[in-house]
Amino acid sequence: SGDMLEFYHKYIALSKNDRKPLMLAFAQGGRFALSRQRIHARPRSYYDKLLVALSQYVNPQEGFWMEAAWWDIFHPEALQSETPLCEFPVLSETMTRGPYADTGILDAILARVPKQGSDRQLRGSGH
Repeated sequence: SGDMLEFYHKYIALSKNDRKPLMLAFAQGGRFALSRQRIHARPRSYYDKLLVALSQYVNPQEGFWMEAAWWDIFHPEALQSETPLCEFPVLSETMTRGPYADTGILDAILARVPKQGSDRQLRGSGH
């Protein structure tokens, strides 16, 4: 379904994708507890659409995106795209590109990824 920002707006926030950068605060691991009331903050049809989007592949990349969006899924009245949960430190250009950006590791990985159109193409990847 494209990229994470597109997925977030289409399936999580149910809003127009304005392409503005978005940083989501989340605890890694996907373990959490919710009340029935919190789950019912969204209609069942919302969850049905998410299930369809996530059920197309064995290990969809969207599943990882869901981990970063748990708060927004269960708190539609407080989406992080509208109000961040907290203030994040300003990152330098080097930090936003990741620790391996200048080492050649990323290029080596991308060189091994099947090209678009091959039968081994990774879903959602342009490489």
